[in-house]
Amino acid sequence: MKRISLFCSFCILLPALCQSLRAQNKPFSPEFYLGATAGATMSSITLVPQYVDKTYLFAANGGLSLRYVNEKHFGIQAELNYFQSGWKDDFGYGSTNTYRREMAFLELPFLMHARIGTKAVNFYLNLGPKFSLFLSEEEYLDSDISYDYHGKALEQPFQWGILGGVGFDVKLKRQNIGLEGRYYYGLSDIFANAVTDDFVTSGLQQISLNLIYYFRLR
Repeated sequence: MKRISLFCSFCILLPALCQSLRAQNKPFSPEFYLGATAGATMSSITLVPQYVDKTYLFAANGGLSLRYVNEKHFGIQAELNYFQSGWKDDFGYGSTNTYRREMAFLELPFLMHARIGTKAVNFYLNLGPKFSLFLSEEEYLDSDISYDYHGKALEQPFQWGILGGVGFDVKLKRQNIGLEGRYYYGLSDIFANAVTDDFVTSGLQQISLNLIYYFRLR
């Protein structure tokens, strides 16, 4: 319930934040970009009860992006990405036990895009909700210890949460090339979370660092 309240509050406050970032009323020609991104990810999970410490799983992501800038410092952005996520168990120093879960998602972020900069370089903030659809998963287990989630399939294929990113891009005529770092906080759970279920919380957290390329269509 707290997660839903947080998400609703975020959606209510986001338009006000967007309005405060609008530029002064000066003539501006809207810009429309088509882009591609690719990069590395670090992901883990908040699991309650935890059983054992979790460490980051390193993987990859990539996708396509549409960006529409209708004010000098403000626009919107929608993406379609393939994102690898998951986690590893940390059994402690010296342990030979290993466990990791690798998952793949098709994700759709809808982002506010705010930027400042010069004619050559932009620095920007992206912020908004991200929705993900589960595609596949694999588990790798070599351990004499077993926990409830070992061998347990993902139970909630639709995931959602809040995504934020900061980055910069360099303008090369009609092309922009840059770098962006992002953090995602999952407000949904991958396992069922009813009173009679095994887990109270099973939300994903993700960090990514991406190379970005945009081509200005107009």
